[in-house]
Amino acid sequence: MKRSLQVVLAAALIALGVAIGYSLHGRSPKSAAESRNGPAATSQQVWTCSMHPQVRLDRPGKCPICAMPLIPAGGEQGAAGGAPLLQLSEHAVAMASVDTAPVERRELSRELRTVGKVEFNESSLATITPRVDGYAERLFVNFTGVAINKGDHLAEVYSPELLVAQQELLIASQDERSGPLVETAKTKLRLLGLTEAQVANLVEKRQITERITLYSPIDGTVIEKLVVDKAAFKAGEPLFRIANLESVWVYVDVYEYDLPWIRFGQKVSIIAEAVPGATFEGMVTFVQPIVNDLTRTIRVPVHVVNSDQKLKPGMFVSVVVHAALGPAGEARPTGLEGKYSCPMHPQVVRDARGPCPICEMPLETVPGAPSGATPAAPGLAIPVTAVLDSGTRKLVYVEKAAGLFEPREIVIGPRSGTYCSVSKGLDEGERVVVRGNFFIDSQFQLQGQPSLLYPGGLHASMGHQHGGDRPTNPPKQPAPATQDEHSGHKR
Repeated sequence: MKRSLQVVLAAALIALGVAIGYSLHGRSPKSAAESRNGPAATSQQVWTCSMHPQVRLDRPGKCPICAMPLIPAGGEQGAAGGAPLLQLSEHAVAMASVDTAPVERRELSRELRTVGKVEFNESSLATITPRVDGYAERLFVNFTGVAINKGDHLAEVYSPELLVAQQELLIASQDERSGPLVETAKTKLRLLGLTEAQVANLVEKRQITERITLYSPIDGTVIEKLVVDKAAFKAGEPLFRIANLESVWVYVDVYEYDLPWIRFGQKVSIIAEAVPGATFEGMVTFVQPIVNDLTRTIRVPVHVVNSDQKLKPGMFVSVVVHAALGPAGEARPTGLEGKYSCPMHPQVVRDARGPCPICEMPLETVPGAPSGATPAAPGLAIPVTAVLDSGTRKLVYVEKAAGLFEPREIVIGPRSGTYCSVSKGLDEGERVVVRGNFFIDSQFQLQGQPSLLYPGGLHASMGHQHGGDRPTNPPKQPAPATQDEHSGHKR
């Protein structure tokens, strides 16, 4: 009886050991037999370390680096040679707050924000210069900043040369047969600076004027006075400088990397601290062909209509250049292409050919496609939050199916608010991850698959050999400390 009890107990212990062994290995005798007999090909389970994803083994165990238990490496792999895929459960997607947005065509614009300085419109400057030697007997404009109109008197001057020229005209006009001499004398006076009205008045009254009045040739503001009462002057010396402030130029400093988005005719918004609450509108009229060596910027003059003269030369202003973007992220036409402009006065734009109203030069066609041409379709755009940028590459995660994600390297264009244009790597209608993409990227990295910082996978970047082989030189465990029996000190 006792012997029979021992046999039964031994059989029970053997059965319990076999069951424990099967449970530890995670397979039944049937699965083991199938493994030996070579069943249908299945994907081999890979085991990795959560702290060292470069460890890739074909059996469970402990990490050879940190001795942590290995975990199964999840995820899916696309077709042979295809992109890697990651499958997340619905619960994991919800916990990571993963959100997606479609790749769509949008009208984008780029705002270049910079600073500028108000300057005189160089085409509106004038200098009052005498053509004879003389003396400033009386000044009607005695200080700078005074506003004058075309034809206003500026000063009375005395010149011996003008007296002689007047006398020659009067003598020639006394003889009816000296018609050519009269015209010659009139032309001489006009060349010396007298107006047509002054010459006609001299002939009519037949009286020499000792003091000749100088008149302003343009409307504007006296910005510089270089003569005083009773002062002598020489021919060619400037007496006054006048500027028309009804239009000014704002010189904008644009960095050279922003130059591709600057085009003739673009609209510009200008804000001056000296004029709170007001926004002035201008137009890009020219791009200087020189780069400043110190600041690496290009000066761009912006023409601004200043009829109320609130903008003063010398003011610093904030400038926003509005550049509409094309399909490839380039600056779109401004609508002035195909029209006609003056090369010397680019602010003059007309719909038809003709002479420039300022300099009478023939107007030339503005380069580019005519404004009536069919515009190109808007380019593809995605939210900025969808792009993971390592500095050398741009990566987004595309949702292929519910919870299934694929990394995609893209080429993006300039940013427009919360969106950026995409020139390569995505198709219209695809959905990209805009929230939770860092979590998805970490999962790819954890599995050793290609990610943002490791295009070839972390294990490949660190030189690990695939195939499940254990490292030949596992790290040595530190020797346990021993204690001296007599002193009690560890050594």
